[in-house]
Amino acid sequence: MNNIAILHVENTDNLIDFATFLVNNGWTLVSANKTEELLKKQKLPVIHEPALSENNIQITDSSTLIRQILLSRLPDSDDYLRQNESTHTNIQIICMNIKPLLKVPTSSNIQKQQEAIPPANYYISTVLRNSFINYRNLLILTDPDDYKEAMIQLRTDNVRDDFRLYLAAKCLNLISAYDSGISDSLLYNSIEKKDFLNYLMFPYKKENIIKSGINETQKACIYRFPLDSDEANLFSKLHLRDFDFNTISDISLGWELISSLYETLRNQLSVKSTNSDGYDFTTQFTPLTGTVFTAAIKLRCIVGSSLSSNVLDSFKKTYTYDRENITNVTLACSAVIDEAAAGEIVKCDFLAIVAPGFTDEAKVILAENKNIRLIPIEKITRHHFDIQLINGGLLAQSCDTTLFEHWYVKTRNRPSQNKTDQMAFGMLLASKARSHCAVLLNNNSIVGIAQGASSPNMALELVLYEAKRHKTRNDPDSPDKVADVLICDTAFTFCEIVKDIIENGVSAIIQTGPANNDEEFIQYCNDNDVVLIYTGTTHISF
Repeated sequence: MNNIAILHVENTDNLIDFATFLVNNGWTLVSANKTEELLKKQKLPVIHEPALSENNIQITDSSTLIRQILLSRLPDSDDYLRQNESTHTNIQIICMNIKPLLKVPTSSNIQKQQEAIPPANYYISTVLRNSFINYRNLLILTDPDDYKEAMIQLRTDNVRDDFRLYLAAKCLNLISAYDSGISDSLLYNSIEKKDFLNYLMFPYKKENIIKSGINETQKACIYRFPLDSDEANLFSKLHLRDFDFNTISDISLGWELISSLYETLRNQLSVKSTNSDGYDFTTQFTPLTGTVFTAAIKLRCIVGSSLSSNVLDSFKKTYTYDRENITNVTLACSAVIDEAAAGEIVKCDFLAIVAPGFTDEAKVILAENKNIRLIPIEKITRHHFDIQLINGGLLAQSCDTTLFEHWYVKTRNRPSQNKTDQMAFGMLLASKARSHCAVLLNNNSIVGIAQGASSPNMALELVLYEAKRHKTRNDPDSPDKVADVLICDTAFTFCEIVKDIIENGVSAIIQTGPANNDEEFIQYCNDNDVVLIYTGTTHISF
């Protein structure tokens, strides 16, 4: 009696080669639906199995198939002949897979939500569950990458027990991912939705083994969030095998920065504010239409950033920050890279350029630098949690998406429109930088940034040092002013370093507040015509 292989897959990679091998070695193929059609198209003999049909409502068909799977035995087992006599079949291979997905319902109507997520192929997971029970007698293939090794072991008639166990474990892994995709899809917009699920089981899919981890001795892999639409996935169509952990991480942060800027300021065009005398008003921000935002990233640190009216100018203001000391940088840009910008970018030491696109002329120019990778990305997957692994578990928190909820103007004067916009831009940068962080901006460009300091006041000392070094290197003959605006991601107290920053030209400060010596701080700002804003919103990040 011929051995039987059930083939029913959504991922058809390597399938035809495997099916051809089986047919050539005397196996009988059993299938249904699209897999059956594909096999027939390749002129491979296949038997239709009703129990595998999507529209199958005959419980007896499914029960019969599952019973056959549970009773299948290896040819050298004691009850092999008895089993054959009773069932007249001998299923030896289960080659089945399904694609776990997270489907986000667009309707608030619960009935429409449920209709939008029909588990039409749920029966496949049922077959796989029952196959696992009898894994000692079956070869359960759920990953196309395992077909080659399976063919080798079948050809030598020596299928190892540990290989069967390994495949069975991968079967359960796929089933759990599939189930979590369905449950998370249904819970995503449920009227009973809670901030945190009982079990955090999003079905991330292994995309690629990559070049290395943070250090060359570390191994690394990228997992993709399996949204229903691949267009929303950051790296769904990119070949990342030659990238290392650091570069991929920097690419992700760069585009997250750009997306956050436009998403945050588009949704928050104004903020409720209160004057020092208690008068309430609304602070308006300038729309970002026509503005180009660039950011330079190195080891998840922002090493330069600028807003300007065109790509070339934005790039120049971004990259003048510290080009002598920082190499192998990722550059992210909010606009299509054109010929003029490419002519300057190609001269610099970049690993990757992230942008919505590149003109044909720009591609030709950038191709001259073989080290630069072009990453065209238009959308980003929004994360709902920040997660940090800890010993024995993980910490999860909602993402920091609120730039500020209120502005408290502590001084007599309000900021000008230019400084208002720079404060919003700078706070966005600070919210994505490692804490404690301080940012100095001049004309919408970073002239100093301190990240990962041990305290807010230490960040102030470092940022002033960086700004003075930047000025000496790039504009030594200009007046003593080093910056327009100071931004900090948390509260800091009034001290001598703050006086030094103000004496070096800063005329607007925004921080969380309050400070221990508020009255002295406010009075000093008033005396020196400096605007001081408290937000009450910290942006601590690690």
